[in-house]
Order: sequence, then C-alpha cells, then structure tokens
Amino acid sequence: MSRTHHPMNAPASQRGFTLVELMISLLLGLLVISAAGSIFFSSRNVYGNTEALNRIQENQRSAYEMMARDIREAGGNPCTKNIVNMLDPSKSGGDFSGWLNGVSGANNTGPNGSDEITLSSAFGSSIEVTGNAEPSANIDVNSTAGLNDGDILMVCNGEVASIFQATALPSGISIQHNSGTGTPGNLAKPFQIDQEAFDNAVGGTNAPGYCFMPETPKNPNCLNDPSNSPAQVVKPISIRWRLKTNTRGGTSLYRQELSNGGATLGPEEEIAEGVTDLQLTYKLNGVSSYVDASSALAWGNVTAVRMQMTFVAAQGAMAKGDVKGTTGAALTRTLDDYILIRNHQALQ
Repeated sequence: MSRTHHPMNAPASQRGFTLVELMISLLLGLLVISAAGSIFFSSRNVYGNTEALNRIQENQRSAYEMMARDIREAGGNPCTKNIVNMLDPSKSGGDFSGWLNGVSGANNTGPNGSDEITLSSAFGSSIEVTGNAEPSANIDVNSTAGLNDGDILMVCNGEVASIFQATALPSGISIQHNSGTGTPGNLAKPFQIDQEAFDNAVGGTNAPGYCFMPETPKNPNCLNDPSNSPAQVVKPISIRWRLKTNTRGGTSLYRQELSNGGATLGPEEEIAEGVTDLQLTYKLNGVSSYVDASSALAWGNVTAVRMQMTFVAAQGAMAKGDVKGTTGAALTRTLDDYILIRNHQALQ
C-alpha cells in the first residue's frame, strides 16, 4: 500500500525573509540613510556658513562703530576751537599742526596696499583748574594723578585753549609750564588769547597774558576779565588705525593710542580679525569728490572720510568648509560708508 507525501507548510508567523525581500529592505534603508545624511550635512554647511557670516558681521559692526567714533571726534576738545600752541615748533614734537588738523592719513602703507589714518582729539579724563589768577608759570589744579613731567597737555575754557608742556608737577596740585626747558618745551610762560598774540609776546616772568581764573581785584598782568566758564586740563591724544599681520597668519584691524606728540605709544589693540583691506579717501571743504592721502591734502580742510573695509571669514575653530561659499572661495563682505567730522572748524 503506497503512501502519498505532501510537503509541510510552515505557519506564516514562522517564515523568514526571502532574498528578494531582504535586498529590497537593504535598498530602502540605504535610501533613507542617504537622504538623512544629505540633509544633515546640508544643514551643517548652512549652519557653518551662517556662523561665519555672523562673525564677519560682528567684526564689521565693532570695527565700524569704534573707528567711526574716533573719526567723528577728530579735532575736538571739551572747550573751544580757539587753540594756541605754546610749544617750540623748531623741536621734535613741537609742531602740533597734525593734532590741530584733527585727521591725517597715509596711502598704501599696510598689508595688501591698505591705508592708515591718525585721528587726534582732547577728549577723556579732565582735571579741574582751581587757580590761575596771574600769568605765571604755574596752574593750580585739584589733582595731577595720571600726569608726568614732560607731558603735553591742554588747558582750556569757553574762550581759549592752550597746548603746553608740563615742566614740573609741584606738590601734586600744580602744573608748571616754564619756558626754555624740555623737549619740545614752551616758547613762553604766559598764555595768550590767540596764536598771533602768543607768537609776538615777549614771555618774561611778569609779562602780560591770559588768566584762566582772574580774581577781583584783577592782577594788572591779566589781559582778560573772568569768563564765567570753568577751566580744565586735558591730555591731547591721537589714535592710529591700520592693518597688521596678526599672530594667526592673517591680517586684522588694530587701534593704537599715541600721546605727547607721538613720543609715547600705547599698545596696539586688535579690534577685528579677518580684515584684508582698508581704503580711506577724504572730502575737503568746498570740494565734491573724495581723494586719497597721496594727494597734497590740506588736512585742516577735511570734512568727511570714506571708509572701505574688506572682511574675510576667519576659520578659527570651524571646519574649512564652514568659511567657504558655493564657489569654494572664502566668504567675504565689504563695508563702505561715509563719516562726517563733527568738530571741523568749517562746521562750527
């Protein structure tokens, strides 16, 4: 008697994947992973580029705000535009015309043919004048903290401002400005109301002159009555802006403070990284076009400055691709703006 064998079918819950099903599953998985990876890397590149642009914009903002502030204040002081230079112009540091002009520049002197600019003003901490009742060699003040013998200073009120050199600081409450000593030194002791009067003054011990705080009755050598304007002493400074190579192999924008006619140099402070170019042009009073510093400029007639800066994304801690655009070149942005000099004499 013969028997018929029938194949046994396993229940569906116990059956595995066929080879075709497995290959299809792997293919679909690869497609999902590929799509997710593409989205991830695309998002990462967008984030990196955005971060690089944010850093460029932050550098632009800080560089512009600080530099524009110095340009606007060039040539200013807390008192008046009537400034008399008491220094000896025949000696080093005695020609203070650069400070009186407020602005001066140099063309193509830095990296990549960049320019530089020097801006001068007399803003900052002031010292109160407590006595100057006669045109002597001393000004009484409430303090001499922060001053040194030989510093070039300015004393001023609402009528006149005088640039002079401190020859001594007696007792910490007086500033001496004797003539005939120091470099550059003062040409004369007494202050005068204007430059022509000072240049023509004899300047002896008891010579007539301007008194910042005359008393009643007035000293016979005082040429003026009380001005009813407070007098103060400030320190004229200049600020130099330029590009320099930084410690990371790139170029950055630097700011440096100069005092005492450029004889005392402060540290150069890095303001913004990734600045590859700085171009400056100047507008003169009564002239419509802007010219660069290579022209024979009358710096005292400069009324506005055009600032053009190029910024490139700095890699820093970011990946190389984060600082590059779609063309493979580093991301760059250019700042182009115009700044008016507020303290120019033509605007007073």
